[in-house]
Amino acid sequence: MSMPYKVIKQSFGFDETKTEKYVAKAVTGGMLPFKKVCNQVSQICGAHRGTVVLVIGGLLDVMVNNLDMGHSVQLGEFGILRPGLRAKAQDTEEAANAQSIYRKKINFVPGKMLKDFLEDLSVTRTTVTASKSNSSNQDPGSDDGGEDWVDPTT
Repeated sequence: MSMPYKVIKQSFGFDETKTEKYVAKAVTGGMLPFKKVCNQVSQICGAHRGTVVLVIGGLLDVMVNNLDMGHSVQLGEFGILRPGLRAKAQDTEEAANAQSIYRKKINFVPGKMLKDFLEDLSVTRTTVTASKSNSSNQDPGSDDGGEDWVDPTT
């Protein structure tokens, strides 16, 4: 498969000249809704969709609880989730306190399967028209109940 990209002109405000440069940006499709994710996992694994929803909910609870305790959470070939912070640099140790933290985040490190996917991913330049960009905001397969999907096992 190939990931489409477009080239756009972007103004960079790093200097007084407001230099404009051309940048390649990914063209993404719509969002795959949670219900359709569960349907696809159910079809691949042979588990009832309700069981899939239950397991994903339990996984989310375990991840949140362990991230809250400061632990990294490893999810096999999917990757690792780690709690993280962004803080302003301070001149003194005393000033580097909770008030200097301006962002709490979760860092994601992709696992082997996702790294291999990215390494093998090709890119193709495309042009985006107004009608094409409007349709990209729709959910994939939203008109037919989600039966159009790629089986990753083949």
